[in-house]
Amino acid sequence: MQIKLSPCKIRGNVCAPSSKSMLIRALAASILCKEKTIIRNFTLCDDAESAMNIIKSLGAEVVINKHKMQIAIKHVNKTTRLHCGESALCLRIFTPVVAFFSDDFEVSGKNTLLNRNINDLLKALNLFGLQCENREKLPVRVTGKINGGEMKIDAGGTSQTLSGLLTILPLCNENSVIDVENLHSKPYIDLTISILEKFGIKIINEDYKRFFIEGNQTYKACRLNVEGDWSGASCLLAAAATVGSITIENLNSQSKQADVAMLDVLRLCGAEIMIKKNKITVKKNQLNAFEFDATDCPDLFPAIVALASSCKGTSIVRGALRLQNKESDRAEILKGEFAKLNIKIDIENNVMYICGGNICASSVNSHGDHRIAMALAAASACASGNIIIENAECVAKSYPDFWIDFSKVTNQCIVRFE
Repeated sequence: MQIKLSPCKIRGNVCAPSSKSMLIRALAASILCKEKTIIRNFTLCDDAESAMNIIKSLGAEVVINKHKMQIAIKHVNKTTRLHCGESALCLRIFTPVVAFFSDDFEVSGKNTLLNRNINDLLKALNLFGLQCENREKLPVRVTGKINGGEMKIDAGGTSQTLSGLLTILPLCNENSVIDVENLHSKPYIDLTISILEKFGIKIINEDYKRFFIEGNQTYKACRLNVEGDWSGASCLLAAAATVGSITIENLNSQSKQADVAMLDVLRLCGAEIMIKKNKITVKKNQLNAFEFDATDCPDLFPAIVALASSCKGTSIVRGALRLQNKESDRAEILKGEFAKLNIKIDIENNVMYICGGNICASSVNSHGDHRIAMALAAASACASGNIIIENAECVAKSYPDFWIDFSKVTNQCIVRFE
């Protein structure tokens, strides 16, 4: 699907979708709990749908109404196939979980997930007693049973594998100790541990370098309200900082989500910010170039690029190496697509330099990456003319109502082409 966007002002209020990071973690925990789990404030984006399909295939009964999701499971089924859709988080959370109950299964996915390197996951599974086919990408067959123990893993590429292990190792008979090297995205580990705590699971975190997990723990009944998603809100906040004002509800400024750091980025560039309870208001102001380290929040890069494009001077953002194994090679795709908009981006090793300038009309492509599609939309607001975005439907991966909300706050009828 293509959409055509016109230059516009940002005005209005929207409600942030729920955090898919929180929701997927909660869905994984729910199938390990013998009592009912109640989840409120959920958004069923594509990745969340993948997680829900997984727990249903494992035997969960899921009842949904407008305001509440109720999950009950009497017995976890063995399965011969784990399909993760396009979600890397589902892949790394649910593969260890399924390995606790099934001793021979195939892990598969679709679209961009099939192109992502999964060596980190397979190496970690091998350490904990599983045998995996010798390949770098999906599909892959996993055999054996996951065991606890003392192991060392490298989390330089992603923290998601560690989150998956922390979710299932408490059920193993043995106590476990995980020594972790090169851990980035520490807020995501905080998020995992905080959700596990709500289900009665205790993890001891020793300075993010060693994690102690007692075995034979029990998941307990949980009622969980999912927070609004800072990742999804970030591009709307960036757009408002450049051409208007927006209030986004359902955002916790004290969240453990990594992308709450968008507030720091907005402050650094000079945007006007007001925080009231769970409402964040951002208004246009004189914007200047900034320096920021996004190593722990790499999903913010697209929104940061959209924001920096309208800042005076060259913004410097560290952490670019974290973008190589996402839905696309995000650093190179951002460089190429924003070049079409007359925005120069240079990448040197781990550092991205974004030169603010005048955004020109053009036709651009999301390359199937939801966050790039939203960043291009944010940039379109202050362009000199119309911008056409190809593969715009990919926003459904995390924010299915993005185009509805974008249309609402820009007061424009978004033209769509098939």
